[in-house]
Amino acid sequence: MTDSNNKKTAKSSTVHSVVVASKLLEFLADSGRPQRVTDIAAFLGMTKARVSRHLSTLSDIGMVARMPDKSGYRLGPTLFRLSNAALDQYEITNIAYRYMVVLRNKISESILLAIPAGGDALVVSTIGSGKALSPQLVRGTRWTIPTSPTASVLLAFSQEFVRERVLARRTEREPGREVSLDPVRQRAEFARIQQQFYAFDDDPHEAGFSVVSAPIFDHAERLEAALTIVMNRRPGSVNQEIRYLQPLKETAIEISRALGSIRMADKMAATL
Repeated sequence: MTDSNNKKTAKSSTVHSVVVASKLLEFLADSGRPQRVTDIAAFLGMTKARVSRHLSTLSDIGMVARMPDKSGYRLGPTLFRLSNAALDQYEITNIAYRYMVVLRNKISESILLAIPAGGDALVVSTIGSGKALSPQLVRGTRWTIPTSPTASVLLAFSQEFVRERVLARRTEREPGREVSLDPVRQRAEFARIQQQFYAFDDDPHEAGFSVVSAPIFDHAERLEAALTIVMNRRPGSVNQEIRYLQPLKETAIEISRALGSIRMADKMAATL
């Protein structure tokens, strides 16, 4: 009887350790930057000593890495290798691809699929327009607010604490320029996106391409990804926001339904 109880206790302790490790990794991922042991411990409601033990174990297997100046921990190289393999096997990329192809063939513009990544948008799948002049969409690229409508869509339907953490940043850096982030203005944009289920910008990256993006939801009615059309900017032509919004939303709704969403897919359909 004692041996049986000991085995159950050991198993329970192991399972709990795995749960703690998972929460710790999720916190580092959502944080988007290195975190101190003190902050991790406060988030998990644990002692610093216990958190340090978990971090030490995760560091040994490459799941986390300590900063050179010992100021905190970040995600480790093992996770990056696993993440590349996970992208290839990620269910939504396989499900969404055929819908993306149909949309691209219908509108002859570039399409991408992005998922939330620490408050940013991580591109996981792309389909080019086939035109001579088209944007270079690369899987693995990360986009941020306020310059990315895709990132705005993902954050608008993310948990509030994730939005507020991102809004706490004073600026977002882009190659060659620094972009101011106005929390009040961005919160208003999130509210608009939550009502209308899309974001549009005529030229967000100052590269001559317009962007329109819509959310995708899963069977638990949670945000799963964002579907985005990137098209050549055409000043003076038919309004691209109006031209591409309906086919984009219709495709996002179809993918959401394929993933099992009912309520959120219906809410988005009501905005068509």
